[in-house]
Amino acid sequence: MISPRVFTGGDLATNGYVLEARGGAVVFDAPEGMARELMRQQITPVALILTHGHFDHMWDAALIHEDYKCPVYIHTADAPMVLDTSYVKMFGIGTPPRAPDRVEDLPVPDQGSASFLCAGEEFRLFHLPGHSPGSVVIYHSGWGVLISGDTLFCGGVGRWDLPGGSRSALLHGLHKHLVPLPHETRVYAGHGPSTTIGHEVETNPYLEAI
Repeated sequence: MISPRVFTGGDLATNGYVLEARGGAVVFDAPEGMARELMRQQITPVALILTHGHFDHMWDAALIHEDYKCPVYIHTADAPMVLDTSYVKMFGIGTPPRAPDRVEDLPVPDQGSASFLCAGEEFRLFHLPGHSPGSVVIYHSGWGVLISGDTLFCGGVGRWDLPGGSRSALLHGLHKHLVPLPHETRVYAGHGPSTTIGHEVETNPYLEAI
């Protein structure tokens, strides 16, 4: 059984994850302090995949990109937030995080799914907007691991009242893409503890509402 290493950083206690793939370490999200932790643990990532573009999930993206020359992947709908972080001032943050000089597009159809080869592994990408226009969930069927970003939490779902958010799109995506997954699938969320699809289907009031 493969489980990711977890790092929690920043004022919003944002989770970042590292999975050791056949072709090297893959990092999912880059909260504040993640670059320093990678260096401390002597982890050399071959790719950084951002579940979405909100500042707390991409804070160290530029540092990781510069330190390891690895590509930074993001859905095209959220790329503007990653490449121009000046918007964070609306949240009362005086100094925006540095932006990477370039990002790579995650190739997934609008509200659909697609296979994604990375570091010698085949992942499944689900475009699940609602929390942000470009929120993406990453699934590895062989490992039974789902990196859910801010779409699905233990006992909750992502907020939809931010710019570009949509309650109906979020709940539709959860029903379409995540509820059908095997119940034993382990869910690693952008905030809070891990859970399983089965636990959420049985207990999460937002999934019961679906």
